[in-house]
Amino acid sequence: MPDPRTLVAELGNGAPWRPANARLYLRQLGLGREVVDPSAALVATAGWLRRAADATSDGGVSWGYRLRGGWAASYPETTGYIVPTFLALDASPLADGRDRERAERSIRFLAGVRLPDGSFPGRRIDENRTEPSVFNTAQILHGLTAWHTATGDDAIRTMALDAARWLVDGQDEDGTWRRHAYGGIPVAYVAHGTCWLAEHAEATGDDAARRAAERHLDWVLGQYDAGAGWFDLAGFTAEDHAARRAVTHTIAYTIWGVLDLGLRLGRDDAIQAAATAAAQVAGVVRREGRLPGMLDAAYIAGASWECLTGNSQMALIWLRLASLGHSAGDREAATIALDRVRRSISLRSSDRGIRGGVAGSDPPWGTYIRFTFPNWAAKFTIDALLAEGKATGPVATVDEAG
Repeated sequence: MPDPRTLVAELGNGAPWRPANARLYLRQLGLGREVVDPSAALVATAGWLRRAADATSDGGVSWGYRLRGGWAASYPETTGYIVPTFLALDASPLADGRDRERAERSIRFLAGVRLPDGSFPGRRIDENRTEPSVFNTAQILHGLTAWHTATGDDAIRTMALDAARWLVDGQDEDGTWRRHAYGGIPVAYVAHGTCWLAEHAEATGDDAARRAAERHLDWVLGQYDAGAGWFDLAGFTAEDHAARRAVTHTIAYTIWGVLDLGLRLGRDDAIQAAATAAAQVAGVVRREGRLPGMLDAAYIAGASWECLTGNSQMALIWLRLASLGHSAGDREAATIALDRVRRSISLRSSDRGIRGGVAGSDPPWGTYIRFTFPNWAAKFTIDALLAEGKATGPVATVDEAG
């Protein structure tokens, strides 16, 4: 049983005395939770992500909205990989005329926080400006590549080459990274960073980056249990690794990364491993009618809450596999997972940090990013809803209130 003082502090972080928060909690308990139309969910969540970008004065995207504390400082890692999402919105019927500007502002923010060696700092910008991060640098590389591809900006191409060179130079002999990794622990979900190293190599002809991405893919496949269809070392902590468990966010990071690397590098072994793991997660959704926020190597639920980011990421994976004609492409599982996300979104909250936001956990007092709407949850939900629209037909445009 948790310590009573810890429990009180945790509940206090949810600020239930705020009327908008109280209404949110009542919705989560089933009182007033509306069925959310896919188009309305997409418009509302796009509006939330725009507000997250506009909430900061430095051009980055706010880490997220805290139910006690409001908008947090900019987060370089996710600001980087939100750039492609703003570009996708700009090219969609939902464009508001400023999405490309937000993408450019994000790029200029990243140029301003880049470290002298070409890397980028980890954590929020108010927490760290000097310590580099392998994973964050690789994630940001995705945004740099997207911006250069869209604009031909040679200064950003150079920035991407410098970031890739820093990653290549820091790689360990076995294909992973320990220096400048969170906790100094090599993890499989860094595949969601090295797939962007491979993307960069495609865009620029950077052969050293391609080789580094393939070396890391080999290391990640070394953590794959083919009998279980499970990637070990996919969790956040050494305790998670010992228990062979992970939140669906990092499970999906790993599966997407391995799948994308397999497709870019022509590796059928990687594609099949990712597809098998994706099918295992789909089996959980079909069995449970939802996607529990944490799973173990037997694909047994380890949480009563859902990690909504993981829902949207897994939907993206199933939809991508379906678009490739792969048997593991499961549109039904994607719809179930996304419906669970949609029903968590408030379209009518008076609080602009809540309205259209996607919480870390459902309910929001779940363990993952508790009492917060993180920007990456909105980013992956928008990506998934746009992908779902491509799979099932055009997305209708609706107006967002307020």
